[in-house]
Amino acid sequence: MTMSITLSALLVVAIVTVETFAYVNDWDQPFDFRCPSGQAISYISSIHSNRHEDRRWEFLCRSVGATHSCEDSGYVNDFDQALAYTCPGDKVMTGVASYHNNRHEDRRFRFQCCNISGKTPRNCYVTGDVNTWDGKLTLNVAEGSVVNGAFSHHNNRREDRLWRHSICSI
Repeated sequence: MTMSITLSALLVVAIVTVETFAYVNDWDQPFDFRCPSGQAISYISSIHSNRHEDRRWEFLCRSVGATHSCEDSGYVNDFDQALAYTCPGDKVMTGVASYHNNRHEDRRFRFQCCNISGKTPRNCYVTGDVNTWDGKLTLNVAEGSVVNGAFSHHNNRREDRLWRHSICSI
C-alpha cells in the first residue's frame, strides 16, 4: 500500500513538473524566445499588468520534424500600431522576440519562421481573439497544427493589445 501511494505521489509530481512553464520576460523587459531545432511553437500564454501596462509571455514548443531555412522577420510593427504578420512561403513560427517602451506602453515584435522538411502548412485559418483587454492570453495549438501568423492591434486607453493567430495543419 505504501509503495503504491509513493508511486502515485511521484506521478503527480512528475505531471505537475511537466506542466510548469516559465515566463520568458519580466515586466518592461525584452525577450528573444526560440524553439529548439525541429520544433515549432505549440502554446502561447500571456498575462497583463495594469500597474506596468505590459505583458509577460510564455511559450511551449512541439516536435514537428526537421526545420531548416529559418529567417527572422525583423520588427513587424511600430509602437501603438497594428501588427499583421504571416510567415513567408511555407514557413511556420518557431520564435518570437519583443521589447517594451514605457513612453508608448507598448511592444514591438519580430518573429522567426522555418520550413519543416516534407511538410507544408495547409487549411489555414485565423482564430478569434485569444485574449480580452487586460486579460489572460491563451493559445493552445492542436497536435498536427502549427502557428504561421500573428495579428494584433493596440488600444492607447487600455494600453494593451488584442491578439489573433493564423493556425495551419501540417
